[in-house]
Amino acid sequence: MIKFLDRFIKRSNNLDYVAENIKNLSKNTPVKKIFDSINNFSTFSEIRYVGGCIRKIIKKEKVDDIDLTTNLNPHQVCEALKNSNIIFHETGIQYGTVTAIIDSFKFEITSLREDIETDGRYAKVKFSTDWKKDASRRDFTINAIYSDIEGNLFDPYNGKKRFRKKGL
Repeated sequence: MIKFLDRFIKRSNNLDYVAENIKNLSKNTPVKKIFDSINNFSTFSEIRYVGGCIRKIIKKEKVDDIDLTTNLNPHQVCEALKNSNIIFHETGIQYGTVTAIIDSFKFEITSLREDIETDGRYAKVKFSTDWKKDASRRDFTINAIYSDIEGNLFDPYNGKKRFRKKGL
């Protein structure tokens, strides 16, 4: 029983660590302006952290880039950023990626999508509002963990289980 409780407490502490570091990322970068811009665009719009920044926080590595994803299509993302006077570039608009620039920070914002056709590297995509379908196309389940600005994790394919086995 003690061993079970020890594992539970360790995992709980790690999840607290992850949430706290996501909150710190939100405080130490101008990303809040992007969250506000997207979340206030419409009644259904939402944006979350995804991919490498979440993976690096879980692995206790330095976060050197911030990837975001949203249920808005790329043109709506551009409109929301423009409405908030945020500079952006349509870096991969055909795949749903827009790069926002605030101060010296770059934030890649990619619309939720489904891969209609792919050759392994390039895909023909369809934009979506379905978080789980977007997660299903990601390369690893750890890259399909999303977080809101408050550090609440959304893990539709249980990518965290990989790290639990390693004691994280």
